[in-house]
Amino acid sequence: MTPAERKQKITKLREQHEDYFQTNGIENVAYIPKMAYRPSGKDELHVSFFPSELERNEDIYTEFVSIEYDSEDPKRTLYLHKHNPHWKGEYEIVTSSSGYERHIIPVSELKIVSDVTDNIAKSSIFDLEDLPDPDKELTITHVVKALNAMSKTLEEISNTLKNR
Repeated sequence: MTPAERKQKITKLREQHEDYFQTNGIENVAYIPKMAYRPSGKDELHVSFFPSELERNEDIYTEFVSIEYDSEDPKRTLYLHKHNPHWKGEYEIVTSSSGYERHIIPVSELKIVSDVTDNIAKSSIFDLEDLPDPDKELTITHVVKALNAMSKTLEEISNTLKNR
């Protein structure tokens, strides 16, 4: 994969999380999708970051992808790695077969901040003001309106999962 293709894939992946970044006022975000894997001799999954990525001294947002930068999570979970000023001494260094050093971080240290179900919940099935009074009779209009809203939401879920 060329650097341009990788950049394009990362840009496409990031689009899913743009609403989260904007809603939370996160500008110039460090979004770096990574592979989660179990290093030899470890019991849990880890992600690895190059020293240059950690030297930025900022929080890093990530999601789990394949080596080809395809999302590996149908929920498109967005994780936060809170900047750790002691990263050089606290995170184990691994060296790839090609000689690149990376620091491995257990996935358990990442904080889940968002996933596709959060985005779907924001476009709720019902507007609370449109719900009928439970003490009155439910009309066919209410049922049809609710079914149409559910259909729309299911279509949004389907489209989101197709575009991952």
